[in-house]
Amino acid sequence: MARAKDGRKDSVNDRMIKWTALPAVYLWLAASGSVVAMGILKPDVVLMNLEGFIALIAIIGGTAQPAFATMLELWKSEQQTETELHPSVVQNSQEALIKQADHERLLAIKEQEHIHALAAERQKVELGIIEGHIGHHHEQGVTAQGDEEDGGN
Repeated sequence: MARAKDGRKDSVNDRMIKWTALPAVYLWLAASGSVVAMGILKPDVVLMNLEGFIALIAIIGGTAQPAFATMLELWKSEQQTETELHPSVVQNSQEALIKQADHERLLAIKEQEHIHALAAERQKVELGIIEGHIGHHHEQGVTAQGDEEDGGN
């Protein structure tokens, strides 16, 4: 009985895939590639025998396509599992979340400081501690310091 690369015995399914599905997939890919190559090099031959080529690829593809689709699905799930469970991916993900939370916290603190500074400035103006204007309401032609905007003329 054949042995797998990791030393365990091949299962019946492993042997079945190895001896039936894989040759069908390789044959299907080779036939399809040959038809495409011939279509590029000798388009008149392919066009004359197009129905025969389509039938050939369909017959081989009837067996190969489901096996090929299954192999791709298995490969995708294996890759996804490896990626999800890889320690560096998990660690990088956690670090990114921590950095994002720290950044959001810093932005919230800066926003609050800005709001408080504006409120303090407004209160100083309202109490007459400093000169200035509140919001956009000031007399036409006169700045917050009392100078005329038209240059004093």
